[in-house]
Amino acid sequence: MEEISLYRKYRPHNFENLVGQDHVKNTLINAFKTGRVAHAYLFTGPRGTGKTSSARLVAKALNCLKLVDNYEPCNDCDLCNDINDGRLIDLIEIDAASNRGIDEVRDLKEKINFSPTRAKYKVYIIDEVHMMTKEAFNALLKTLEEPPAHAYFILATTEAHKIPETIISRCQRFDFKRITGKALMTRLSFISQKEGIESEDKALEAVSEYVDGGLRDAIGLLEQLTVDKKLSFERVQEILGLSDITLLNKFYKAILNNETKEALNVVNELHFQGSDLKQFTHELIELMRVKMLESIAQDQNELVGKFIRIIEILQTAQQKLDFSIPQLALEIAVIEISGNFRKEEKAVVKQAEVGGHPVREPESQAEARKHQPIQETKVIVGDLSLAVIKENWPRVVERIKTPSSRLSLKNGAPLRLEGNDLTLEFGTIFHKDKVMEHANKAELERTVEEIFGHSLKILATVKALEIRPVIEAAKSEEMVDEALEIFGGEVVG
Repeated sequence: MEEISLYRKYRPHNFENLVGQDHVKNTLINAFKTGRVAHAYLFTGPRGTGKTSSARLVAKALNCLKLVDNYEPCNDCDLCNDINDGRLIDLIEIDAASNRGIDEVRDLKEKINFSPTRAKYKVYIIDEVHMMTKEAFNALLKTLEEPPAHAYFILATTEAHKIPETIISRCQRFDFKRITGKALMTRLSFISQKEGIESEDKALEAVSEYVDGGLRDAIGLLEQLTVDKKLSFERVQEILGLSDITLLNKFYKAILNNETKEALNVVNELHFQGSDLKQFTHELIELMRVKMLESIAQDQNELVGKFIRIIEILQTAQQKLDFSIPQLALEIAVIEISGNFRKEEKAVVKQAEVGGHPVREPESQAEARKHQPIQETKVIVGDLSLAVIKENWPRVVERIKTPSSRLSLKNGAPLRLEGNDLTLEFGTIFHKDKVMEHANKAELERTVEEIFGHSLKILATVKALEIRPVIEAAKSEEMVDEALEIFGGEVVG
């Protein structure tokens, strides 16, 4: 007997075995029970989530000779067996990727009027329907709207946004979701038991997380990675290039605590082991995303800004990991995250209590300081006041790297300091909104903390409009008249 792949062998043959798409299953079952099955369906969602399998289940339920409970295919009659084996002539599956032109659709329209050969209904399943040309879609429109009584259409796609609205409006749409890790693991465990595979739970969990919600990919990996009826986590980790969770956590703690040397040691260890650094970076970004969302839920705004910055740096590094020295991009990212790439020295500003003039250091102390090692310190030492912030605000603006944010900051100025809340006043709403965009605000708060040594929350307001006195306005008009007289001009508009 011909050996078939596990994903084909364990394709769901009835609605009960459809995994992870309960919202689709329940709606279709209700349609069959009430006799209100639509003549055209659109199944959309990520690959490997059951779109084509569900389409075949609809075809079986429409044609089964001995339906169970008026909706479930019996999988015993001739028509069910023919559909399972892919030999029913009245079930027409079309790959739109290779049959995308208007000629193919015209051929379909000519043949659709012929009655079914064996089954009660003809069912057309058009896979990857978004690949069809505009002309082909236009030719299909009328047929979808008013198909013959014996014909049903099921369109399947991973990219619904590429399908014309005129087509979508003529179909009942079902959005298939990514299958949860728990549901994937349960299904893989069931298949392992049926096939006599000794699989470690840790291995099944790793496969379930790796496939990103696709059951077909998960079953394919289960079959590919099984050796001598055994599936071990070590093999899954080796073949898929998964990172050791210990090293992942070690790296996470190191970069969160700015322990640059420790993080670089982890990168070197991963490279020495031959691990896939791109996969490691992907897992690290996912870990940071989870931590960022947890921080948002706990109102830890400072951590959220830090996680956003780390994720942005890691995403940039991930795009450069294919270079000749693969670990270099990740090493640079580590150094950049820790902030050790900044070479400029940060001066210490000390203010006198009276007059605001710098305090002159005694000559004996100045001489002694020459022989002391230079230490990098924050700009501000001691208590922070609004006056100090205003005096050093130009340094903050200069440090901002985003050009649009830096330009808008020049339109504003510190207004008040209340506890840890620093309010900026802007001349226009446009500049205020630009600075308060999430990424720009996070960069500003980070820069403020670097310069002043205090974590401040940035708030913003717009300067109230001033209504000038009539006399002042009159003077302004006189100045305009004088200017026109001097330069021989005139007011336009």
